[in-house]
Amino acid sequence: MKRLSSVILVPLLFIFQSVFAQNQQISAELDSIWKTDQGIRIELIQLQQQGKTNTSEFKELISEMKTQDSINQKKVIEILQNGWPENLNLQQNQTIFLVIQHADVDTQKKYLPIIESAVKNGKTLASNLALLKDRIALREGGKQIYGSQVWYDAKTGKNYVRPIENPEKVDSLRAEVGLPDMKTYLQQAFQMNWSLEKYYKDLPKLQELPPKK
Repeated sequence: MKRLSSVILVPLLFIFQSVFAQNQQISAELDSIWKTDQGIRIELIQLQQQGKTNTSEFKELISEMKTQDSINQKKVIEILQNGWPENLNLQQNQTIFLVIQHADVDTQKKYLPIIESAVKNGKTLASNLALLKDRIALREGGKQIYGSQVWYDAKTGKNYVRPIENPEKVDSLRAEVGLPDMKTYLQQAFQMNWSLEKYYKDLPKLQELPPKK
């Protein structure tokens, strides 16, 4: 009986080691993707804050970002072929969401149910799902629900909140998914002041915007 048990344990040990090695590989790959996804965007934000959005440096970085996003997208889609990985840390789970968030709208819509499932299973944040829904809505010519998407006007150097479905209820909807109120969010992320009066004043201009790309 002891001999039989040892025979059974040996292949189980190999399976465990194989799964562990695979998880380690996925974790390392997601760490690398995080750096490439966020690194370029941090540089772009810095240039925007310096008023350099019309420079060749900014345009080259935009092109580089699009290329890198495409590369990252292929890697994450391959990872998701076997379902959402287990035993990831917060940043690694966030990396999967960010790559989908930065993908084209068809990819976003395709993987929306996977993000929804990940939220239900506690693998990603409900706020991530809200951001993804906002981006899809705007790309399809609609209005966002949670007010997460902001438009930068290079001509004026100002930021504007893109059209919202129900501005009066946006803060309560944001609270339901763990997002801060609009005033706090816009002040911290964009150094913007929020009020319904200002939003409605800007709305005619915003309604002329093309769908978000």
